Amino acid sequence: MRLLAVVLALAADAAPVARPGAIVDPIPCAANPKLSYALYLPARFTMDRRWPILYVFDPRRRGQLGAELFREVAERRGFIVASSNDTESDNPNAPNGDAVNALWADTHTRLPIDPQRTYATGFSGGARLAFTLAQLLNGGLAGVIAVGGGFSPDRSPSKGMKFGVFGTVGTRDFNYYEMRQLDAQLAKLAVPHRIEVWEGEHAWPPVALAAQAVEWLDLQAMKRGVLPPDPALIEAYYARDGQVARAHEAAGELADAFVAWSSLAADLDGLRDVAEARAGIERLRKPAAEELKRRDKFDNRSIALNQRASAILETIRSGDVPPPPARVVGDLQIAELKKQAEQASYEGQSAQRRLAHILAEASFYVPRELMNHREYRRAATCYEVAAAIRPEGPYPQFGLARAYARLGSKRAALAALARAIDNGFDDRERVESDPDLGSIRTDPGFQELLDRLPKSN
Repeated sequence: MRLLAVVLALAADAAPVARPGAIVDPIPCAANPKLSYALYLPARFTMDRRWPILYVFDPRRRGQLGAELFREVAERRGFIVASSNDTESDNPNAPNGDAVNALWADTHTRLPIDPQRTYATGFSGGARLAFTLAQLLNGGLAGVIAVGGGFSPDRSPSKGMKFGVFGTVGTRDFNYYEMRQLDAQLAKLAVPHRIEVWEGEHAWPPVALAAQAVEWLDLQAMKRGVLPPDPALIEAYYARDGQVARAHEAAGELADAFVAWSSLAADLDGLRDVAEARAGIERLRKPAAEELKRRDKFDNRSIALNQRASAILETIRSGDVPPPPARVVGDLQIAELKKQAEQASYEGQSAQRRLAHILAEASFYVPRELMNHREYRRAATCYEVAAAIRPEGPYPQFGLARAYARLGSKRAALAALARAIDNGFDDRERVESDPDLGSIRTDPGFQELLDRLPKSN
């Protein structure tokens, strides 16, 4: 990605690009009106001072969604939020570089931005984009909020990085182990960071956690001396996280309590007294060590089993004909994993993560490539495996409808499309326009299914 060199030159009486206190979307970029973003300015915004800014990179071009997620904390903490409508992951043709360049140039030309408090966040592939931007700017970003994704494969974290990292990942996220490994890497490199795990899948985090991430950025700015200490924020942050640590300890969850006290001490050291947190760390260091070691061992085993699962799915691509879906499901031990996933334990969560890994591979990555290469029978096998993992999910069934339609199996395609709609698929525009469904559009049954979907506004 080649970044534009932009000189900030603003007139004191210039008008803001959007109405403060409201999300404005879309705002076309002046240099390239085909690219746009959603913008939020805090209600107290004026042009006569510099403001911190958070750039948001959603992996599915959803600028409004990103702006909404950070709107509340942006208002409270006085941040500008600029959320691209054009970033996309898993698409080599996505205009990510142009989108970031245009967004950066447009906001720096129109808005008074604080160069010492400029940040980026992204989810999944958007997180990789945010990390790449931070590395290329080499000090131009003060921090990254990474959601469900780490550095790009060709770019690793390095000693002396000039930005902090607040990462979040769901307990059932297929990128969970990647974020755990990132935590260890950043700790080894002594990079200011925090990785927060929340109850969920591969998704943007809850609003409260998004707010905590922005608060963490402000705490780091206070530590760097570019923002005056805010006693109210510091005490509220300590009270909330201290309560979490004490609750874990009271429940006998010593490993989680140890991690919570350690994070709290690291976040607020130098801003307030953290003696209670340090005492908690020392009190729990030995009791928590055995559980943390057990988790690491279990995680390493799960990573190896995920690699084995990927190898099993790879057999769908090889050979003269794909293996029967039932055989693949059996080889993947889906039934056993589902039973394990019901356990209220770390092992149960691990099984949930393994299922999420297989589901992502079988419902998206592998069949996408097969569909692109017109290997429709093999793609259908993948979608059948995904449907066995999540029979209530709409997307494996929609994938089956596309694959069967391409194979000319109209009855099977219509049945799969009906199941997708029964399971909640409601994208009428996609059903009407997807080229893979072309062979069934003239069938009367197709129109009946289309009538069940809400009409576009």
